Amino acid sequence: MTASVFAADADKAKAEFEALKTEYKNSMEAATKSSDIRGGLVKACAIKYKKAVAEKILTQTEVTKLCGCSVNAEGTVTVADNWALQSAANAKNEEKIKQLQITMLKRQGDSIKKCVGTALDQKLTKLTQQAQAAATNKS
Repeated sequence: MTASVFAADADKAKAEFEALKTEYKNSMEAATKSSDIRGGLVKACAIKYKKAVAEKILTQTEVTKLCGCSVNAEGTVTVADNWALQSAANAKNEEKIKQLQITMLKRQGDSIKKCVGTALDQKLTKLTQQAQAAATNKS
């Protein structure tokens, strides 16, 4: 009986994940066709946090702020950054690709932290630490 309960929970979680994945994909497609692409990207980003809002882990205002900051940070990737990545890919230089990606992600992360402010940054850091601890305890 317990195994069937876990299987039902797993099936439900998988179905919820697939539904969110489809909603996110559709939202991203709509964003690229919108006259307000940035706004569409923020809405698509917010889909990833629906469960956190539903479970009152984050507020909708916090999610909107985080997603706005994330979209803005992604928008700071320059054409030169893309050229550097493409050049490394063309040279099949995996180490250079990793180095460039880490540099870009750090720059974006710093931008997001500054944009969201101290309170939300601390809350997100705490939630990340809790999730990592929970994942470690499952292992």
